[in-house]
Amino acid sequence: MSGIAVRPADRAFLRLYGEEARRFLQGLITVDVDTLDSRMRYGALLTPQGRLLFDFFLWAEGPQTLLLETLAARRDALSKRLLLFRLRARVDIAPETGRAVLLLPGADPAAFGLPVEAGALRRLGGGGLVAVDPREPRLGVRAVLPDDRIPEFLSAHGLREAEEAAWHRHRLTLGVPEGEAELGFERTFALEADFDALGAVDFGKGCYVGQEVTARMHFRTRPKRRLLPVRIRGTVEPPAPVTDATGCEAGELRSRHGDLGMALLRLETLTRQDSHPLRAGEAELEPFWPDWLERQEKNPLQPAREGL
Repeated sequence: MSGIAVRPADRAFLRLYGEEARRFLQGLITVDVDTLDSRMRYGALLTPQGRLLFDFFLWAEGPQTLLLETLAARRDALSKRLLLFRLRARVDIAPETGRAVLLLPGADPAAFGLPVEAGALRRLGGGGLVAVDPREPRLGVRAVLPDDRIPEFLSAHGLREAEEAAWHRHRLTLGVPEGEAELGFERTFALEADFDALGAVDFGKGCYVGQEVTARMHFRTRPKRRLLPVRIRGTVEPPAPVTDATGCEAGELRSRHGDLGMALLRLETLTRQDSHPLRAGEAELEPFWPDWLERQEKNPLQPAREGL
């Protein structure tokens, strides 16, 4: 899918600036801020109970300047939540405007001077940043650019703009969840949303909000549910409850883009032979297990097919 660029309409930025900006975030979020000099990271701010509250991409522009790229509809709420924690920390938190995100699905990182490594980062100067998607390198390259530099960037790399549907199909083929509808803020534990496998939780870092529940789930109990991609045949409008072949509750279908979607599914249901097919509304669902998600909960799901 290289050669196209998608400019999502639902992304916005917060700028954190100050000598204590990194230390301030370090005690709050799921990833290690000390890794940001050479990498872009994907992480989250959780509730004390370990549920997702906000997700974001973290870009370091300098030793004292960080950009948080998040959902536009939730930027102000994220800002207010961070300000509650600021107290006497020497850090300024403010919206950042005049820049946009470009998604380059399936792009070759080498074409942008990047190694094929999750989160590999390059600073372009003039406010431009490019990085390999930190969740899964096959997602492609992510860029942050000043609005007035986007036409030049597209032309220099032979890119044409495409609709967001192209991005959603690409990420769902790989099985990567994204956005408020799929992640289910305040309802979904970080590990249920696969944040452990997507590099969005650093289990070796110090304390952060929601760490106790997240660490216990990782090291001792394991998630009982997971966000998994599904192939959809039939009519259904998410969100919709999912039932198994016996009529028992099996989860929730959270999104649909064409014949692909994302569902939060009970893993115990998926291990039973009598549970298939799964249904939501008038549709039949076929879950598949992404190859990047380690099968700690070994389940008889089909691997993602090529060419979806």
